[in-house]
Amino acid sequence: MFKKLVSLFGGKPALVTGAGKLEEGQAKVVTFGDVLAGNAIQVMFSRVNGELRAMDAICPHEGVLMNDGPVTDGRIVCPMHLYEFDTQTGREQGAQCKKAKIFKVREIGNDAEVWI
Repeated sequence: MFKKLVSLFGGKPALVTGAGKLEEGQAKVVTFGDVLAGNAIQVMFSRVNGELRAMDAICPHEGVLMNDGPVTDGRIVCPMHLYEFDTQTGREQGAQCKKAKIFKVREIGNDAEVWI
């Protein structure tokens, strides 16, 4: 699945229009690829201390999609087991779960580029 997406983007960033408008303390999931075809990557964008961040929106523990919504103390909460992931490092706060993947992201005005 990941190889298919890499071949689509060829190591170049994907443009996410409007990502720069994400408000402080909020998170939003953006899907790249086709979920039904099984080649999608879902990225959680969040804004913490003015910085736009991007991490895998799928919990590495059970494969559950994390929700849009508030970011508390720089962390995103998985809805299944309430694990809290640091949006900067991807680490789960209680060390009970593997680290979530972090993606490089760069803001360009109201848009953003993300390397997936």
